[in-house]
Amino acid sequence: MTIQDVTDALDLPELRAARQARREFLDRLEPLRSDLYAYCRRLTGNAFDAEDLVQESLARAFTQAAQAHSPIANPRAWLFRVATNAYVDNYRRQAPVLVDALEQVAPATADPAEVRDAWAELVTLLPPQERAALALKDLFGFTLAEVADVLRTSVGAVKAALHRGRGRLDSPERDRSLKARQAPDRRLLDAVAEAFTAYDVPRLTALLLADADSEILGVLTEWGADQMRNGSIEHTLDHSKPYRYTAEVVELWDETVLVVRIVRDGKTAVNDLMRLTTEDGKVRTIRWYYFSPDFLAEAAAALGEPVELNGYHY
Repeated sequence: MTIQDVTDALDLPELRAARQARREFLDRLEPLRSDLYAYCRRLTGNAFDAEDLVQESLARAFTQAAQAHSPIANPRAWLFRVATNAYVDNYRRQAPVLVDALEQVAPATADPAEVRDAWAELVTLLPPQERAALALKDLFGFTLAEVADVLRTSVGAVKAALHRGRGRLDSPERDRSLKARQAPDRRLLDAVAEAFTAYDVPRLTALLLADADSEILGVLTEWGADQMRNGSIEHTLDHSKPYRYTAEVVELWDETVLVVRIVRDGKTAVNDLMRLTTEDGKVRTIRWYYFSPDFLAEAAAALGEPVELNGYHY
């Protein structure tokens, strides 16, 4: 093999076979996707990070399954383990934001409903292992042994983690701030929404950096404004389709995003969401949530609007 062999475009039969294998793999896991999203939602504390963690977990799961030398006996527990490891790895890479929580304790019989209701606060207080243990045991009904298996630890360690985690319910210091994302340029987002709603492909493309990138989560990645225009943008803004899309800038879960609505037969519903990053007055990245039905259902509910879902892939 030469350097030229490596630098030529990667369009190998093996890659096409891998894409087909990945699709079949994700189809097999589809019945577990809603549970996986719910678990990641509890770990991360917000829907955006939850969907990111779902996608990373599925990517890791495909790689790990391909490397396994025996059948995966309990796919649900295994998938939760992959998600837990991905979450812990990401947590460790982040700069510390929170101070150490108090080592207060509560009875081991703490009401799971109380844990669920307090989760928005607990998620800012608990270390990742305690957060995972509490979610698996009190919210998803895993046994102590199953939690220990997912976390690769002992039942005794799980009991200790649950004991500490439940104790945070009585902590007098629940107020914590999470690291804020840099807000995108609002005027630029308004311009993107206007061009998108007008189906003005040239104007929309002109708002992108030349080396911008786009990801339809879990399905497709595009690099460069030209590829984005000839791919996802022109495919979406197709005048021949029997429906129309509109885009509007909204505040959702403390972030400024574009909600995409589909207008069909006089009815309007949330159909997608675009999350952008901006740089020097232009769009750097677009993340589309078109094939993230659990996320979109939650977003539409938060907006108080109907939703039209698209499944997990084309």
